Amino acid sequence: MDIDPALVGVTVSALLWMQVAPAHLDAVATELAGHEELAVVAATTGPTNLVAHALCRDAEALHHYLTRRVAWDTVTRIETAPVLRTYKAATTLRAV
Repeated sequence: MDIDPALVGVTVSALLWMQVAPAHLDAVATELAGHEELAVVAATTGPTNLVAHALCRDAEALHHYLTRRVAWDTVTRIETAPVLRTYKAATTLRAV
């Protein structure tokens, strides 16, 4: 099911490319998977080894999320890529 995120109060979407110490990858990914702001959390390869898709109500909420919720010592780097337009997406609809 594809739902317009604005209908549920989401106006900012961003991909978060993270570099995590390998010994902590599973623990960080498991913790992030419980964050309501994240639609996807996946292990990857390359310069970053974890990617997440953040959905926030506005830019201030994304800033708060990045500076307070995922500012962990085990996450050594985060590259944030705002999503300007989504052409196709798979979405999980959750009861509120």
